Amino acid sequence: MKNILEVAQENNLNLIEVSILVELNKNYPQTIEIEEVTNDGQVRENINNLIQIGFVEERFQKYRIKK
Repeated sequence: MKNILEVAQENNLNLIEVSILVELNKNYPQTIEIEEVTNDGQVRENINNLIQIGFVEERFQKYRIKK
């Protein structure tokens, strides 16, 4: 995978989305639950956006970065 900063700039990701990718990257290849990162509804929206873009995959209500 490219450097997360490069991906963020190329895809106009916001700071929350970048932070999510960094956290998921630290835990790769394991999946994590959103609650392990935060309980904020805004973060859920950002994770859904990252799924739609194709950077994050969901498995059984857990998430991980795609590499």
